[in-house]
Amino acid sequence: MDDAAIHICDDWINIKLPDWEAIIAAQIAFSASRYWTEIVPGIDSIAVQFDPALTAPDEAARMVSKQLADRTVVTPGALPAVTIPVCYEPEFAPDRDYIANRLGIAAKDLPSWHVAQLHRVAMLGFMPGFAYLESNENSPAIGRLDNPRQLVAAGSIGIIGQQSCIYSFDSPGGWPIIGRTPLRLFDPSRDQPALLSAGQNIRFESISKETFEHWQPEADG
Repeated sequence: MDDAAIHICDDWINIKLPDWEAIIAAQIAFSASRYWTEIVPGIDSIAVQFDPALTAPDEAARMVSKQLADRTVVTPGALPAVTIPVCYEPEFAPDRDYIANRLGIAAKDLPSWHVAQLHRVAMLGFMPGFAYLESNENSPAIGRLDNPRQLVAAGSIGIIGQQSCIYSFDSPGGWPIIGRTPLRLFDPSRDQPALLSAGQNIRFESISKETFEHWQPEADG
């Protein structure tokens, strides 16, 4: 476990790891254990929560060390890929002209540019189910909006260059919006409330306004 650094704070243990493959491998190992009440992967670390009424901090740290030592190597594609339908019509993509201008392409070519890229979920954060994504393309910097919006609709896809995000709920936000998905990113009634997980590969698929408006919730998976 020489590639990990452990820090204990109350009932949480934070583990610094060298790369996302190590983080996903740790997430899989921890998820198979009954010791952890919460598992939160990040960009360069993963945190696990334990019940101090059942497990002492030193014992929890020893269990972390053992499970990290026993974890298996995760290769790209080990987690199931997800296809995200997106409508790129102007009413769902209020910043399409701004984004296209920053990229130096025509606004009509923005959907094909976007769906051609492979994205990976870097982490979940900000709010339940909110996904931060990284593209495999070295995209030009787009930057945040000078004036953040008071309301960004759930399902909106923000992009600032190589990094993107998907809003899981209506909220304020300052990311330029390139489109919107009808999928629900977080649903507490599902066995797995968050639709996406850190490490998953994402492909976007362009859909029409009609398909968006008639999307059935059961299609969310």
